[in-house]
Amino acid sequence: MSLTPKRRTTKKAAARSQRNGRRSRGAATPEGKARAAKANLRHGYYSQAQDEALIALGEDPAAYRRLMKSLETDLAEAMEAQVVGRIGRTFWRMQRAERMQDGLAVKRLRSGMEREHLTVGPQALHIYKTYEALCALYRPINNPDPPPSSQEIEGLIAAFGLKPPEEIKKVFPLYRAYWEAAWKAPAPAEEDDEKNPTPSAAEAERDLAREKLEAVLDPVTARYGETRNAFVKTLEQIQSPENVAALMAPKDENTMLMQRMEDSSLRQLWRLTNILMKVRKGALTLTDSND
Repeated sequence: MSLTPKRRTTKKAAARSQRNGRRSRGAATPEGKARAAKANLRHGYYSQAQDEALIALGEDPAAYRRLMKSLETDLAEAMEAQVVGRIGRTFWRMQRAERMQDGLAVKRLRSGMEREHLTVGPQALHIYKTYEALCALYRPINNPDPPPSSQEIEGLIAAFGLKPPEEIKKVFPLYRAYWEAAWKAPAPAEEDDEKNPTPSAAEAERDLAREKLEAVLDPVTARYGETRNAFVKTLEQIQSPENVAALMAPKDENTMLMQRMEDSSLRQLWRLTNILMKVRKGALTLTDSND
């Protein structure tokens, strides 16, 4: 049962349609008939008005006539020229496809590298700067001659930024306390070491302050050093040939399409080469059946 209701026509309307149909004979003049023949180009390949159809399709009628004339003059020679031209275009498309695939691979590589560096890079940079600032705290301790000024000490502390980690904040008062004790007890001259084997109260205070400082500073510095080394390895892995190859691997639909196009070009090249070999061997040469 049809779901579309049938159109109902009255007898009067049907009679009127029949009278009008008898009057309509289509185009009467030659010009009108020619226009009617050219009107529908949906099947331009089979159109009788060939030039108009080719023009409507964006093609050159003169080029078509030259092709037909060359085929009529020497079929084998014309066909060989056409096949060679198609082989050349196929090779060119294959080279173009290779450039496109290389471009897509470079684009994937750059995008992947940027993504991984954005993930690892900022953290690695923060850890590296913090570790370097911790090492900078050690340098005056290991080489106290001359001892740093209070402004230099505050500069070393300021290198950690406005919001340093809590474990590093604990270092700052111990660092200041150590240098306050160090300033009170300057290092004795080497020739006086044997004369004064017992350290003074100021020197003892300095040594105790250093022990407290190192008890907090050493493990923090060691942890940041290990973390920095881990990030260095991660960054090296990002640049490794294995990771580069993985990032270049085709994953998107465009790359798969390029591979199918390459396979299609190879098949077409194989067919065209076989045709060319047959043409050159005289497969299209007409022979007398009586020979």
